[in-house]
Amino acid sequence: MLLSRALPVFKTESLPFRGALISSGVMAFSGLGDALLYPVLPIYGESMGFSVFFIGVLLSVNRFVRILANTPIANVVNRLGMKRVLIISSIVAVVTTVFYGLKLGAVVFLLARIAWGLSYSGLKIATLNYAAGTKNKSGLAFGMSKSIKTMGAFFALYIGPIFIDSFGIENGLFMIALISSAGIVLALMLPPHEEEQAKTKVKTRKTFSPSPINLLVFILSISIDGILVVALANLLGQYYSDAGALLIGVSFYLLLKRLFVLVFSFVSGFLTLRISVLKLFNTAVAFCIVGTFLIALDYAVIGIVLAFLFNTFIVTFSPLIAIQAQDDNENSLQAISGISTWWDFGAATGAFIGIYFVELLGSQYLFLISSGTMVALFVNFLLKNANTSRTVI
Repeated sequence: MLLSRALPVFKTESLPFRGALISSGVMAFSGLGDALLYPVLPIYGESMGFSVFFIGVLLSVNRFVRILANTPIANVVNRLGMKRVLIISSIVAVVTTVFYGLKLGAVVFLLARIAWGLSYSGLKIATLNYAAGTKNKSGLAFGMSKSIKTMGAFFALYIGPIFIDSFGIENGLFMIALISSAGIVLALMLPPHEEEQAKTKVKTRKTFSPSPINLLVFILSISIDGILVVALANLLGQYYSDAGALLIGVSFYLLLKRLFVLVFSFVSGFLTLRISVLKLFNTAVAFCIVGTFLIALDYAVIGIVLAFLFNTFIVTFSPLIAIQAQDDNENSLQAISGISTWWDFGAATGAFIGIYFVELLGSQYLFLISSGTMVALFVNFLLKNANTSRTVI
């Protein structure tokens, strides 16, 4: 029923939807090399000549780069257009993946990770702006776009280890880079964005403005994409008898998190044909709060599942909520830059402080504080949203 209702959307708005879906494919292929590094570097990094500390730097530096890069990259998108930025970013993604396998030393590897961070900003901001350009039924476009983008990481995590086990790290990365080049082809196939681009410059001050939606996304990102991810081993330790079993358990929940994004972002897009995006978003925030509160009460498994599941809806629709909440005369890139920056900032901060604060405060107190802060910022968001004359769809 929902699918039949969606078909007219593709007929009447074929060009915007085509752009949204193809650009998501560009990002899916471009992210293969990055996704593969997360299981590869912790296992093989020392044999590649990197210290444990430097491995952590390599895996996190791209996120910190994005915090600073989102606003300038949004202005580049504004000047060059989304298609050109996606072509450039997809080329950079392939080149950085090749450099990962060239054994050129730590400095070159670090520079490649920084370049990937800039590339990711371009990919993310351009793909979100393509989805925003669909206007009518934009919830469907955002949901389908997020699902497609997640397929790349799934593919990399499945086929990448097979390549590396069969052909070695260097050749495995070269093969992944070759597959990633399909993203360049897709980027060249993108339709031009016919809607006139707003020429208003994206401002750093507004990007870092602590608006109600930015603050809410920040605490959710800290708690779920940051602290919860790095604290999984601590939370699940009581359920597993040895380190090997615990590793499998943690890997399972991280894979489940990606599976939720793949499936439920797609499903949520079709749900917006019947339910408003704002209602879905608010419901998801409420269940994320319940999930973190259950973790604080030592119901870790059900709390983790709830938090990861409903965080999918928040990741999918928070850019659209931010776009719809801004003034009519503002550039959509401003909202996309802001929400992306606050999400990256929260996830990086949460991952950085998570393990330390779990040890300092204990998981119960930490997640109790986290859920309480979520409640306060969620109430602030609801009150500010109720007081505005704009209606977020």
